[in-house]
Order: sequence, then structure tokens, then C-alpha cells
Amino acid sequence: MGVVGIWGGFHANGPAQKILLSATIASVIFLVILKGVMSEHRKKIAALFLAFGLIPGVNPAQTPTPTGGIDPDLMARAKLGDAVAQFYVATAYRKGQGVPKDQVLFASWMRKSAEQGLPDSQYALGLCYALGQGVPQSYEQAAIWYEKAAYQGNADGMRALAILNIEGRGVPKDTKQAFLLFSQAAALGDSYSQYQLGVDFGEGIGVPKDLKQAAVWLGKAADQGNAKAQRDLGSMYEYGNGVPQDYNQAAIWYRKAAEQGYSPAEFSLGLCYVHGWGVPQDYAQALVWYQKAAEQNNPNALVNLALLYHEGKGVNKDEKQALDYIHKAAEAGAPDAQFQMGLDYDGGYHGLKQDKVLAAEWFRKAAEQGMTVAQYDLVMEIHDQHDETYFWISVAIPNLKGDMLKNAINIRELAASYLQPDQRAKLDERIKQWQEAHPKKP
Repeated sequence: MGVVGIWGGFHANGPAQKILLSATIASVIFLVILKGVMSEHRKKIAALFLAFGLIPGVNPAQTPTPTGGIDPDLMARAKLGDAVAQFYVATAYRKGQGVPKDQVLFASWMRKSAEQGLPDSQYALGLCYALGQGVPQSYEQAAIWYEKAAYQGNADGMRALAILNIEGRGVPKDTKQAFLLFSQAAALGDSYSQYQLGVDFGEGIGVPKDLKQAAVWLGKAADQGNAKAQRDLGSMYEYGNGVPQDYNQAAIWYRKAAEQGYSPAEFSLGLCYVHGWGVPQDYAQALVWYQKAAEQNNPNALVNLALLYHEGKGVNKDEKQALDYIHKAAEAGAPDAQFQMGLDYDGGYHGLKQDKVLAAEWFRKAAEQGMTVAQYDLVMEIHDQHDETYFWISVAIPNLKGDMLKNAINIRELAASYLQPDQRAKLDERIKQWQEAHPKKP
């Protein structure tokens, strides 16, 4: 095939692509919030708000009347309508403090408090509805209670309502409204909202793109210990986006996030040690940080660990260990590694038995992530499948040059000659949808 695989150098994340391999693993500076199926969404909401101490209990139980576990004076005040006392009674049922955990009673007492206007209780009740804990799951009801809390200046409610606006859950999708809510919560010192403002300014979500403002807000969140903000701020210093390029500052912020166990930062710090960016070049230290990230199945770290073992840098050269890491990286979704697996199965390299079917499967995985060379090589494996050949070579053509482009155009014309007009029309629509979802990079 004449295509060099992954064994060409160290894989660097980020837009500069300083010493990138054949693939296009771009640095994902800004993260997508709360996506996926309903169960995943709920898990992520729970994780997001865990630090704020208002997550309902996770083990619902049929609970008898409490027996002295809750302070009698507190319970008496709660029964008389004291909103604060009701909040603490609810919290006792959530945490199982002296009484068995009971989500239903937690939500019931929290509602009593929320209906009296206590903003913390309104937020907590909204979270119950968002998670479906103690009450039927309802984003519409969650939005109502979050809004009540937000209206009273509750930063948690503002942040939670902004997240619903981002995804259009329970409210119409509205990135501008989300930005306003995050702005209000950020001004109150909410670190997650400060981080999200950095995301919004950096990506131009709900506001004109402004990298300097992105750096400002990421800095505020980073100063409060937000690991994602620390890593993203480090990336801005690494590439000089919104701030002067400064490898020393980049390494400092990467380290702060890495020491909190955030795997993208562990990978980035390892990369700094490989290249001596803001730290002395030290392959042994790079190995340490890559391994920490790899333990969390970070695909970029797995790729770079493979390279260290392949080249014997910071560790004794070990091709078997290198290949093990490539396999793990491919399984973890690294397109570089998936492409390399395709090459190895296609040619029977690195101890693998030649298998054209498996080669096509791995090329397809990388192709689906937008890797042009994998799209081209996939076509070489499936050229007898005229519809798929037409689709993938059409997707690849805008990013090809030279002889590969000439060959691709000929392949496309040949594949088209086997298609009926209605088949081609459907494929052209599919190609259009792909190109809209994967715009060509300048």
C-alpha cells in the first residue's frame, strides 16, 4: 500500500500536530456535556453534582418509621413546617443518617421544603426529577424546580438549568440561554460554570468565539482546582491560543490536573516529558505518566506507550509489549492504532496472520472516525462492494492529493458505473450528510 503505519514517531495531541503520526487524532480541548443514552446521561449528572452533596441515595428501600435516628426536635420542627428542618430531614433519608436510606421519603421531605421556597431544596428536588430518584423521571419537572432555584440566585440551579438548555431536555434547546445561565453561576463563583464559559468562548457556543475570554474563564475554574479547566488551560498555553505560548505554564497546569488523576492531563504531561516542553526531557517520566493515563484506558497514552516500547525509550525495547499496547489502543478507539491493525492484518505483519476481512474491519473503524488514508485503504479491501466503495472513496476524495487523488477519482467512476440511478442518489445523499457532519479542515 505504500502507507506508513503508526511506527513513525511520537503521537502528539492538539491542533499544532507537532510530531503526529499518519492519523488525525486531534486534541479535544473542549468536551461535549451529558451525551448518550438515558442511563449514561443519569450517571453523568450524578457524577457532575456529586461534589455538591445533594445526590439522592442509590439504594431505594421500603423504610419503616424512623426510630430515634433523626433528632426529635429537628423532626418536630420539620412537621411544623420549618423549611430548613425539612431540608435536613430529607438529607437524613438520603444519606441514611440514623434511618434507612429512602429515596421516596427524601424526595417527599425535600418537596415540602422546596414548596416553601428554600432554593437549595428546589435545586435538590429538580435533581431528583432529573435522575428519577424518589419521583418519576421528568426533565420538564426538573427544569421547573431548577428555574425556581435559579430565580433566587442559586448557582447550582442556574448551572443545572443551563445543562438542560444545552441538550434541550425539558426545555427547548437554547445555547444562548445556557450561556446566560452559566454566566450568572460563574459570577457567583461556580467553578463548573466558569469552566463551561471557557468552553463556550473557546468554541463560540451561544456567544462569539473569543479565545482570550476562554482563557480568562478557564483560569478562574483552574484556580479553583477544576481538573478539566487546568488541562484545557495548559493546552491553550502549549499552543498560544488566547494566551502567549508558554511551555512552562502548560506543563504546570497539566501537572495540576494530572495529579488529580485526570487522564487527558496525564497524557499531556507525558508528552511534555517526551519532547522537553516546559520540563527536562525524560522518557522515564513520560512512561510513568503515560502508564497512569493508560490505566484509565486513554487511547492516546496507549499509542504513545507502544511507541516508547517500540523505540526502547525510557524502557527496554519490547516489540511484543508495543504490539499489546497498539491492540489495546485500537480497542479503546484510537484511529492511529486501528489503522495500524488494518495494515498488520492486511500484510500479515508483526506476528499477525494475514486476514483481509479483519484488515477491512479495522480500516473501517478508523475510516468512520474520519481518517482519510483509512478510507482509501478500506476501498482497496472492499472494491467488489460497489456501493460502499463509491461512498468511502467519495468521502476520501476531498482530502486526497497527487496520485492518490487521481486513483480515487478513477475508482469512484468505476464504482458508479455499477450503480443504478436510485442507488447513486441515495449514496450521494449519504455522502452529503457525512460531509456536513465532518467538514473539511482548512
